[in-house]
This record gives sequence, structure tokens and C-alpha cells, in this order.
Amino acid sequence: MNKQVNTYNTAKSSALASAGNLNEDDAQKALNQISNFLKNIGSQEFIEKEINNVYAENAFLNDTLKTLINRQQIKQHFVKTSKTMTSYSLEVDDIAKTDQGYYLRWTMKFAAPKLASGEEIISIGMSHIIFDNHGKVLLHQDFWDSSSGLFEHVPFVGGGIRMVKKRL
Repeated sequence: MNKQVNTYNTAKSSALASAGNLNEDDAQKALNQISNFLKNIGSQEFIEKEINNVYAENAFLNDTLKTLINRQQIKQHFVKTSKTMTSYSLEVDDIAKTDQGYYLRWTMKFAAPKLASGEEIISIGMSHIIFDNHGKVLLHQDFWDSSSGLFEHVPFVGGGIRMVKKRL
């Protein structure tokens, strides 16, 4: 197994050991909070205002590009990311509950001057979310194709990725 898989499995085990047993109303409130947060991470002000309400202090986030291990790191990452985008939207398309948390399937649209000549990029993905007893996120693991959702749009790198994909 690679390091990312091991890190996720360790974080998931830890989060499940501390996971909250939320009633249906509290779970729905927590799901609404994380969904609303994800929809608004294009706004630095929103991130600054809401991060403490959404993520636990010791939260784990892996967005397939980076692994972050506490709320402060997560906040810094989202703020930095928001500064690079000229537009951003995310729609949560579906939510599934399992005995190991929730899965949110989403469609993200964003534009950044350094990617795809500033044109809009559309990506689909899914996030595994586990909440604590207060409805705050303990674990947030994203699953999305970062090669087509991001790296194919990076100057110089994108052409190489597209070439490799054609050969597969």
C-alpha cells in the first residue's frame, strides 16, 4: 500500500474511534454545515468565519493533493486556495450514509488564471466525512481525479499527462 492509503486508513480508524453518535436532526445539521462550507470555499472571508464551526480542532483532511492534520492547517489551505481562484462553485449532488460516516458526491467548477488559460474547469468527486459528537468534521477524505480535474490544465505538465492517458 502506498503512504496516502496508509495515512487515510489510520486517520479513518482514529476518527471512527472518536465518531459521534448523532441523532438524525444533528446529523442533518452537520451535513448541511459541511455542504454549505464546501459550497463557499471560494471566499476567504467565509472560510475565516466558519472554519471553527465545521471542522474539529484535530480534523484530518486529504484532498488528494495534500494531507492536513488539524483545523489551522485546513484553514490555511482553503484560504490559500481561495486566493488562486477567480470563480468557484460546488454542488453536493448526493449524500449517502454508511456505518463509517457519510459520502458526499459533488460537482465542482472553478477557474484560476494559471490553469486552462483561466477557463472554467469542471471536476466531479466524492468526500468521505466522519463527524464528532458536536457535528464537527473529524475526517474529510476527498476522492477525485486530480489529473483531469487539475493537472491536465497546468501549463507544460498537462500535455504530458494527456499523452500518458492516451497510451493507457
